[in-house]
Amino acid sequence: MGTNQPDNTATITFTSYDTVVQPSKASLHDRMTSLGLLFEATREPDPLPTLSEIARDLLQSDDVALAVPAPLSHADNSNTSLLIRPITIGGRAVGQLTARRTAPFDSDDQALASLIGQIIGAVIEQSALHSQLEQYRQQAQAHDDTLAQLLDFNRHIVSGGADYQQLALMLATQVPAMVGGERASLLLTPLEQPDTPQLVLSNGMISSPERARVVRDNGLAGMVLRERRPMILDETETDQRWLALAVCDPDEPTRCAMAVPLPWHSHLLGALTVTTTQSHAFGSSQLDLLELVACHVALALHNATLETKFTELTTALADLIHNLNDPLQAAQLGLQMILATREDENTFHFDVDDLAKITATLERIGAVSRQLAVLHRGLLSITQHSDSAAL
Repeated sequence: MGTNQPDNTATITFTSYDTVVQPSKASLHDRMTSLGLLFEATREPDPLPTLSEIARDLLQSDDVALAVPAPLSHADNSNTSLLIRPITIGGRAVGQLTARRTAPFDSDDQALASLIGQIIGAVIEQSALHSQLEQYRQQAQAHDDTLAQLLDFNRHIVSGGADYQQLALMLATQVPAMVGGERASLLLTPLEQPDTPQLVLSNGMISSPERARVVRDNGLAGMVLRERRPMILDETETDQRWLALAVCDPDEPTRCAMAVPLPWHSHLLGALTVTTTQSHAFGSSQLDLLELVACHVALALHNATLETKFTELTTALADLIHNLNDPLQAAQLGLQMILATREDENTFHFDVDDLAKITATLERIGAVSRQLAVLHRGLLSITQHSDSAAL
C-alpha cells in the first residue's frame, strides 16, 4: 500500500493537469484568432464596429464601447464591473475603451484591456494609412486618366479637325471624366460679342441665349468670371450662391460644383464648370486639376478663334486684291487712251502734268496691290504649311 501511494498521487496529478490545460490551450487559440480578426478590420471603411465586437468577445463582456477621440470622463476604480482603458497610438491616447459586465473585472482583465487598447490603436492607425493609400491610388489613377485624355485632346487640337463650336462641344463632353465629375458646362463670352454668351453642356446640347445670360449673371460661372478666380461649392443645397439656378437643375440634382475661369492674357474667354450629385466631392487637388484643364481649353479656344479669323482674313484679302486689280487695269487703259490723243487739241482738255500725277498715283496703288498679293501668298503658304504639318 505504501509503495503504491506515490504512483496514485502522480496519476491523479497527471490526470488533473491534462484536464485543466486543454481548455486553456483552446481559450488561447480563440483569443489569438480574435486578435487576428482585429487586424483584418484595417481594410474596412469603418473598423470601430468590428473592433468593438471582437473586444467584447476577448474581454467576455456584456458591452464594449469604443470612443474615438477619447471623451473627457475618467476611470471609476471603485466600480469593478466597469473597465475603462485608453486606446493609444505610439503612447498617445486617441480614444477610450469602455467595457461592462455583471461579473467583476480582475487584474488580468485590466492587463488584457490595456493590450487590446494598444492593438486597437494600431488597427485604427493602419486603417487610416490604408484609406490614405487608397485615396492616393485613386488620385494617381485619376491623374493618369486625365493626362491620357489631355493627350488625346491636344492631338485632336493640333490636327485642326474642329471648328470653334465643335471644339466647345468636345471640351464640355470630355472634361467631367478628367477631373472626377459627372456633368460639365462651358460658358463662352466672345470678346467681339460680350452680350451674346454661349452655354455648351456635356450632354452635347447648346443652351438658349436666355439660359446662357442667366448663368452668366447669376450662376457659379458668372461669379467666377466676375471674381476671376476658381471656386468650389461643397454643398449646393445649402449654398445661397447656387440656389438662383435651382429650378434649372436636371432630375439628378447637383450637390457639389466647382468652376474655373478661362484666361487668355488680360481677357477671359469664359468659365468651365464641373458638377456631381455627391456633396463634398471636390477638393483643392481636383480644383487645381480643373484649372490645368482650363488652361488647355483656353489655349484651344483661342487657337480655334485665330484659325477662324485667319481664314476670314485670307478670304477677305483675296477679294480685296481681286476688286482692286480690275479698276486699276481699267484706269490705266483709260489713261493710255487719253495720252494717245494728246496731239488732238480739240479732244484733249486735261493738263499733261495732272495726268502724269494721276498715273503715278495709280502706279503707287498698283504697287500696294502687288504688296497685298505677296501678303496673300504668304498667308496661303502658312495655311498650306499648317495643313501639311497636320497631315
